[in-house]
Amino acid sequence: MQSRRDQVQAQSYVLGRLTSALVAGDPERSENPHRRTLVGVVCGVLIAGLLVAGFGVYGYLRPGGSSAWRKPGTLVLEKETGSRYVYAGGQLRPVLNYASVRLLFGEDPPRVSVSSRSLTTVTRGLPVGIAAAPDALPPADGLADASWTSCAVGPAGADERSGLFLTVSATRTGEPLGERAVVVRPDSGAADRAGHLIWQGHRYRLGASWMARVFGYDGPTEQVDPRWLDLVPAGAGIDPVEVSGLGDPGPRVQGRDTRIGQLFVVRLAGAEDRYYVLLPDGLSPLTATGYAIVAADPRTAQAYPGETVTPIQVGPAALAQVPVSQLRLFPDAVPAVPPPVGVATDGRTWCVRQDPTGVVEVVADLPQVGGLLPADPAGADSAESVRMAPAAGGLVRSGRPGQAAGGPMYLVTDAGLRYPVPSAEAAEALGYQPSGAVVVAPEWLRLLPEGPALDPALIRGS
Repeated sequence: MQSRRDQVQAQSYVLGRLTSALVAGDPERSENPHRRTLVGVVCGVLIAGLLVAGFGVYGYLRPGGSSAWRKPGTLVLEKETGSRYVYAGGQLRPVLNYASVRLLFGEDPPRVSVSSRSLTTVTRGLPVGIAAAPDALPPADGLADASWTSCAVGPAGADERSGLFLTVSATRTGEPLGERAVVVRPDSGAADRAGHLIWQGHRYRLGASWMARVFGYDGPTEQVDPRWLDLVPAGAGIDPVEVSGLGDPGPRVQGRDTRIGQLFVVRLAGAEDRYYVLLPDGLSPLTATGYAIVAADPRTAQAYPGETVTPIQVGPAALAQVPVSQLRLFPDAVPAVPPPVGVATDGRTWCVRQDPTGVVEVVADLPQVGGLLPADPAGADSAESVRMAPAAGGLVRSGRPGQAAGGPMYLVTDAGLRYPVPSAEAAEALGYQPSGAVVVAPEWLRLLPEGPALDPALIRGS
């Protein structure tokens, strides 16, 4: 009787004959049919290993065999240090920064990484490029959603001036001023020290210091840097009314004598009070703000000799006895009613913010401190601190939304610097399309410290 071993051996013998018949075509072949394949694979691996080892030894003994880095238009990168070179005139010339690389080649060039041993026998030339140019370029859309915010920081002492903290970021914080208003004045010796009314994203110059009381400021007004005021679009000036013939006798109204410059009010049940001032050519209607300004003007007392400045109450019929004046005393943009006073609390300060569409608003916010300090303190227009969001920046054009293009171009980087870009050729070499430049008002751009001009001619001539 056959054992289990006999059966296994018999099966292995049959399978071996079948394999020999299929592979070698001879079922009686005594040697393993896979032997030739195995020998070939092993020999091939050994030969390949010897070749690799041989080339490695040759490369170690004779480095620098490749010359691909010598081709024109190639940027040479040293593996060990990351240094950048351009091969020209039989010399390796270091390139100072990546912006200079783009301006030199006119594009992002192909790179070849080479070991330092391969470059040991090549002569080094003088550096090429623009010193202090940026070594990293922001994306083209780095300012597409960014808002520019400048916060006024009050003076630290009696003999010091206020400053500005600039932040460029897509994140918007702070409480908008809204329908409220604030009166500020520049801290310099400017002629407009009477102050400005900040309301609905505009500034209205006040023509006299006492006018701040009309808008709820009985004490000292807040001081701001003149550069902060420049960021707020200018509205019409609000000046005291110049009344010709002030105090002279006027027409009789409702059976009583009047004087030029006196105030009148019509009060009707269920309706708002209507105010007027008597001018030489008739009654001129006043808004609540206009009435408050005329009533607070110290010169109006000349129309009330020995009396307190008080509006004379008359009925609607009395108005028909006096012609209507043709003079407009205040611009239409002046608020009809004195707006409520805005107050910045909890350590906040007043900040001007311009969104990506160019709309300006004033917000109460905490200034973002700890940004870049200007490298050139002599730059009087630069902000005291500049804080940029990561990767914020790109090509910008000085101008205003809706105006024809033509202003100078700058490259703004997330380091908080601006670099003049003199031509469309330079912008394209840096990887930007001039048509895609973001329009930024010049007063905002002046807050950024300025770096060197990114001019290709400065590199090609070096």
